[in-house]
Amino acid sequence: MSRKILVNIGPYESRAAIIEDGRLCELMYEVADDEKIVGCIIKGRVANIVPGTQSAFVDIGIHKDAFLTLNGVEEFNNSDAQDIFRSPIQDVLKVGQDVILQILKEPTAAKGPRSTMAISFPGRYLVFMPTQASIGVSRRISQEKERERLRAIGQKLAPKGTGIVFRTASEGLEEAALKADLDLLIKMWNKVEKKMKKAPPRTILHRDMPLPLKVARDYFDDEIDEMIVDNEEAYKSIIEDCEFLSPLQRASLELYKESTPLFEKYGIENEIEKAMSRKVWLDSGSYLFFDKTEAMYCIDVNSGRFSGGSDLEETVFKVNMEAAKEIAKQVRLRNLSGMIIIDFIDMETPAHRNQVLKCLKEGFKGDKNKPNILDFSELGLVQMTRRRTSASLDEIRKEVCPCCQGSGKVYSNQTMANVIKTNILEEAKRYQTHKLVVYAHKCLLDVIRGHKDEKLKELSERCGREIILRPTDSFETEYFKIEPILGETDPVEEEKEHIKEQILFKPSWNDNRFREESILPVSH
Repeated sequence: MSRKILVNIGPYESRAAIIEDGRLCELMYEVADDEKIVGCIIKGRVANIVPGTQSAFVDIGIHKDAFLTLNGVEEFNNSDAQDIFRSPIQDVLKVGQDVILQILKEPTAAKGPRSTMAISFPGRYLVFMPTQASIGVSRRISQEKERERLRAIGQKLAPKGTGIVFRTASEGLEEAALKADLDLLIKMWNKVEKKMKKAPPRTILHRDMPLPLKVARDYFDDEIDEMIVDNEEAYKSIIEDCEFLSPLQRASLELYKESTPLFEKYGIENEIEKAMSRKVWLDSGSYLFFDKTEAMYCIDVNSGRFSGGSDLEETVFKVNMEAAKEIAKQVRLRNLSGMIIIDFIDMETPAHRNQVLKCLKEGFKGDKNKPNILDFSELGLVQMTRRRTSASLDEIRKEVCPCCQGSGKVYSNQTMANVIKTNILEEAKRYQTHKLVVYAHKCLLDVIRGHKDEKLKELSERCGREIILRPTDSFETEYFKIEPILGETDPVEEEKEHIKEQILFKPSWNDNRFREESILPVSH
C-alpha cells in the first residue's frame, strides 16, 4: 500500500493530509491565530468544586473554565481509582488552590476543555509521565518477549517516581534510541518545573508542537513512502528539529516547489469540499446524509438511483457495503466525535449485517481516536462512539449562520407578516399618533400589502392609523422595526440615514442594543 503525507502551510491555516493508495484518508487542520490548547500544560486556579459530580472547574484564563474529574486528580496522586475508600474531590482540592493541568479536549461552544492533573509528554517512541510511576507498552506490540524487553528498558531508564509508555514505533529499537527520545522529553519537563514556581495562575507553561512537527512525530514512520511540504520554513524546521528521523525518512522528505497548489495537484481540495457537504453521493448512485444534533451525529444511507443486484436483498447489501466504506472515510475526514448513529438500509440476512459491520470496522483501522462500534440494534441502527481530541472539520471551517442561528431554517414570510401585524396593533395602542412606519425586508412588506394593498388597508382601518411601509433590504427577513411618527411631518430622509447607520451592525438575537432600538426579531 502506497502512503504519502502532504503538508500545506498557508497564511490563514495549515493543513496536513494522509493519502493511502491515492485516496485521502485523514485530514488535520491548524488555524492561524486560533488558540489550540490540547496538549498544553497550564497553571490554573480552582474556581469551583461540585461534590455531586465529583468534579472541579479550574480557571485557566479562557472564556470557559477547565473541567477536571476526580479520576484526573487520582491519576496524578497514583491512587487506585477502584478503591471504595478513596477521598472525595472536596477533600483533595480546595477553591482558590493552584493546580497544574494538561488539556485533553478542546473547549466547545457549550463546554469548557477537559483536563487532567496527570501530565504526559508524547515523544516519537514513548510517552513520558513525570507524575506517574508506571511502565506501559502499546497494545499493538503483540509479542510478549518484546513487551518484556521494553518494560525492562523502561524500569532502567525512567527516573524515580516517573513513568513511561512505549509507543508502537518503539518496537525493535535499541536502548540508545529510546534513551535519546526520553532525554528530550525530560528536558521539556524540567523547563515546565522551573516555570511552575514563578508563573502566576492562568499561565501556559508548555505548548504542543506546531502542525508540521506534530505530523512528522506522530505519522512519519517507515510505512510512509513520502512526506511533501510546500513551505520552506516548515521543511527546514522538520529537518532541524526532528532529530528522531532516520536517514531514509529524511531522504523521503520533499520540498514542493511547483506553481500548482499542492492540495489541488493531488485532488485534496475536491475531497475537502465533499467532506463539507451534508449530502455525499456514492459511485453507485446511492448517497449518504450527515446531520448533527445537540447530542449526536446521525448518518442516513439511501439507495438513490442504484438498482443493481439480483433481488432487493442483494441490492440493499451492495449499497450498505459501499456506504460502510465511505462512512468510515467521512467520519475520519470530518473528525466526527462523540455518539454517532448510522441508519443503514434494513437487511434481512444476518450474514449480510455481519459483513457490513466488519467492513465498517475495517475502515477505522489505524484511527488514533479509538472508535467503539456496537452491533446492529433491534431497530437496525449501528451505534458508535469516537473520542474527541480536537474540533471537527465543520467547526473549524464554518461559523453559525447569523440569520438562522444554526437551525438551517428561518420563519416563512407569511409567519413574519403575521408577527409584524400583531406588533403594529400593539404599537397603535401604545402611541397616540396618526402614522406608523414599518421598516422591513421588501418581501415581507409585499405580503403585508396583499393584492392591490387590500390587506394593508384592512390593517390600517383596524388599528386606526396610517401605516407607511419602508423597504429595508439590508435587514434579514426575521428583523423589522416599527416607529410611530409623533410630529406632523414624515421624517423620511432622516429615518433613511438612521436606518443606514443601524444596519452597519449585524442584528443579533442576543444583542440588547438592537432590542432597545426597537428592531424586533422573532422570539425563538
